[in-house]
Amino acid sequence: MLPRDCRRARFQAMSGVTVRQTLSKLLRRGRLLAGYNRPLVLMYHRVGEPLVDPWELSVSPQNFARQIETLAEARDIVPLQWLAQRLRDGKPPRNAAAVTFDDGYADVVQNAVPIMLRMNAPVTVFVTTHALTDPSVFWWDILSRITLETPALPERLAIQIAGRNYDWLVTEDAARAKSNLAISRTALHFGLHALLKPLRVHERRRVLQQLARWAGTDASPRRRDRAMTHSELRHLADTGGVSIGAHTCTHPSLPLLKRDNLEREISASRQRCEEITGRRVSGFAYPFGDFDDSTAKAVRSAGMDYAVTTLPREAGPRVDPFRLPRVTVADWGEIEFRRTVLCHG
Repeated sequence: MLPRDCRRARFQAMSGVTVRQTLSKLLRRGRLLAGYNRPLVLMYHRVGEPLVDPWELSVSPQNFARQIETLAEARDIVPLQWLAQRLRDGKPPRNAAAVTFDDGYADVVQNAVPIMLRMNAPVTVFVTTHALTDPSVFWWDILSRITLETPALPERLAIQIAGRNYDWLVTEDAARAKSNLAISRTALHFGLHALLKPLRVHERRRVLQQLARWAGTDASPRRRDRAMTHSELRHLADTGGVSIGAHTCTHPSLPLLKRDNLEREISASRQRCEEITGRRVSGFAYPFGDFDDSTAKAVRSAGMDYAVTTLPREAGPRVDPFRLPRVTVADWGEIEFRRTVLCHG
């Protein structure tokens, strides 16, 4: 055996990459011996660097590449459809992870998929089908641009939403303002999001247009926030290692819908994805992560094999295939990604 000083010097001489690989192997072995490493499903939305990201759903291309490298060192990245089938059969694989994207943003095609392909890692993309031709479906991006990107907002906002009048005093320092009406930009954004979310499409569009006029801007979507096109989706589906799932037509909160509309949102989105890609669509993602027993039943009745939620935990041996949990990933560096994501399972 080498003397202690020699062993220490030898360890210090190891490269950063070797140290990371060694730590990953030790972590992996220790968790397996402890009975951990239940299947894990990761949820992403965008890979890019938008001007504002109030929900922290965008990951830079650099961080995304490092996250997938780190994930591949610690776990086996597998297709979600295969993982869901194993869970349905009551045979959850150890140390498996699946990567998913919601909504169908164009930057997933441009920035995320090339990284996944380079690492030979499969990925599932859940697509909101009306967004392929109607950019206003991603209304939350329009709202954040109006409320958070506009250089200077008017001091007062008086607006009616869903038959109720609202009156706010917009200030950068709401805590010190001497008015019960005072609200910060950030609080205004999240408050308006909560009010707009349950509205019907045409009513939400009307409110956004009012907000845009108030802010002195427009309610048109920006190209940087666009969804992928039909041709991009078709090309994506033809790419090895990429699977397509349904994510409704207009991205509503499904538990708020009447039965007919609920079933239409689920079935029509699946049908449209299959028409464009020429492939069977077997998976579904609940918009906003909102679901209840009736919603899960409707997804099952529509012929889906599984559905994913936003419940932040690993997939245990008795998990319902129509309530598969997922861990949301933010724009973290390697250390935070290891601490936050790889601690699951």
